Amino acid sequence: MKLTVLYDEQCGLCRRARDWLLTQPMWVEMELLAAGSAAARGRYGSIPWVGQDLVVVADDGRIWRDAPAFLMCLWATRRYRKYARTLSGSAFKPVAAAFFSAISKRRHEIGSIFDDECASCAG
Repeated sequence: MKLTVLYDEQCGLCRRARDWLLTQPMWVEMELLAAGSAAARGRYGSIPWVGQDLVVVADDGRIWRDAPAFLMCLWATRRYRKYARTLSGSAFKPVAAAFFSAISKRRHEIGSIFDDECASCAG
């Protein structure tokens, strides 16, 4: 299995998350692709959430967005798979979804703390 993660390259927080993922030992091959890139538009332009939400696409065509996409990123790592399993269980799934939603809605604002150069963070 291979996963492609489509992230908002205009957001400092998203770029930090990408950089963090690049340092993680993986169980699953992962490609990190800027959602606004020509490659992303060419390969995934028909997915309506690309560029608006975190999107993960498996090589077999399955698609996750928002909190489930975040959990798939964790699931792919050697160190955090157990947390992904816990957070995707019935007891924690609503909490994980609410947490991811809150962070995602404020990602540009949060990203501006990490990256003064973030083009879309101010607006």
